[in-house]
Amino acid sequence: MDILPIVFAVVLVVLTIVLSVVGVQVIMVLVEIKRTLRKVNATLDVVEDKMHAITSPFQNLGGALSGIKTGMQFFEAFTVWLSKGKKKDE
Repeated sequence: MDILPIVFAVVLVVLTIVLSVVGVQVIMVLVEIKRTLRKVNATLDVVEDKMHAITSPFQNLGGALSGIKTGMQFFEAFTVWLSKGKKKDE
């Protein structure tokens, strides 16, 4: 009986088992990566919400300051208009 076919069969069985184990490990690693990415995504969502909560008042403050600036420009134009009216009366 020739030993070469028996060695090939044993090697084939061993390689099949090893590759199956490696495949299962790869799948387990991918599942763990998926879980980790979900946690990271959830954490980033929380951080984004917190940053929005922090920056929102500053944006509102910027809008209020813009409104005050516009009001001051209107007041300045109004006082110039009043002073022109007084100069014409004199």
